[in-house]
Amino acid sequence: MIYIGQVIHFTGGQSGATARTYTVRSGDNLSSIASRLGTTVQSLVSMNSISNPNLIYAGQTLNY
Repeated sequence: MIYIGQVIHFTGGQSGATARTYTVRSGDNLSSIASRLGTTVQSLVSMNSISNPNLIYAGQTLNY
């Protein structure tokens, strides 16, 4: 039950943010993807919890 004046916290995203994804293609690397998308390698690594930035796969979906 929700009460008047109760504060409700939501997790999982920024208010008004639009989810953007990129599907890795054969021959891609994070540097070329970051350049194409106007972001940084570090941002891609962080947003996608990539443990080894040198190991991505064709067909993998990245958030940016």
